[in-house]
Amino acid sequence: MAADARWLLLCKPLRAPMRDGTTVLAAALVRGLPRELEVAYLGDPDAPLRRGLDRVIPAPAIGYAPGLRDRARLFTTLVDPRLRKLPVHLFFSPSKMVSGLLAAVRKTTPSRKFVQTVPCSDGAEHHARALGSLDLVVVTSEHARGKLLAAGLDADKLVCVHPGVDVAPRPVDDPAASRRLLYAGDLDPAVARRLLPIAALLRRPELEGWRLTIACRPKGDHDAQARALLRTELVDELGSGRVELMAEVEDMDELLRSTSLQLYVADHARRKVDLPLVLLEGMARGVGLAALGVPPVAEIFAVAREEGLRIGLELAPGEPGADDPHAHALALGAALVDRAALLGFGADARRLVERRFSTDGMARAYAQLYATLG
Repeated sequence: MAADARWLLLCKPLRAPMRDGTTVLAAALVRGLPRELEVAYLGDPDAPLRRGLDRVIPAPAIGYAPGLRDRARLFTTLVDPRLRKLPVHLFFSPSKMVSGLLAAVRKTTPSRKFVQTVPCSDGAEHHARALGSLDLVVVTSEHARGKLLAAGLDADKLVCVHPGVDVAPRPVDDPAASRRLLYAGDLDPAVARRLLPIAALLRRPELEGWRLTIACRPKGDHDAQARALLRTELVDELGSGRVELMAEVEDMDELLRSTSLQLYVADHARRKVDLPLVLLEGMARGVGLAALGVPPVAEIFAVAREEGLRIGLELAPGEPGADDPHAHALALGAALVDRAALLGFGADARRLVERRFSTDGMARAYAQLYATLG
């Protein structure tokens, strides 16, 4: 089907295991596109995302943080003579290196269309000028769109397409039954300090049997500092199993399905898709969300309000100590003892994904963009 490919999707190779948000997002897009819209992408030809469709360019897996050589190999795809006529859809956060490579490539094929999806918009406003040279920039949150507009990017070149996840065929029957709170965002000392009173909350007799699971992929010094703080402050909780401190999880589906309520107590979404996919994946399984009401994650609650849905708790923002440090724990405690509330959060969360954050909806939006650009 090589001759039928109509777009080149350029990102890290779409091959197992896919655990970082950008590759998961790009792979979901490929799987959701109409069958008549074939694409070319780097991956494993023996394990295509859509069997019998697309052009899969052989490429080895790349780690979470691709180095200079890895990126250079990715971008050589743009000058492959067999692919030079295809318009390009990039899945990269903006950087000086990416912008420089693109500028050099575009000089050789000035009529070629270039679209860039910016999965994580943290700092993207500093690259607005370079992004403006592309034919279209797609962001994953309205918050990101606002930042880039304020930085001077032309509104006609800027589109928001919310990320989409697959709607699980079977929702969690009773999210309250597992008695698990799950935090699966980035871990840093500020997050750890917000988690401490939540862990203390679970000592209450009425919350007997509840546990807090902290499942975060280790990421540098801040993560190590946070883990040290948690291990020091939560000796009894970790020893009793009331708190679990985990690293990368092999079976995230199983963990999400044994969760009563997801937490997101980071005040940012750095190094993640603006609306973190793990939150949407939990919601798609029928698990509600409790998160700080700060952008970009607060956008999930804003969309829920538009749909008349109550997906969980939007917690008051603020650094620990700026307001009552136990306010979040108190709000959670009231919800955890209310089984009907947890069931309602989960049902509305799943409805929200079906209506506004599905893979099918995201793929339709991109297919329309491709058609517009020709």
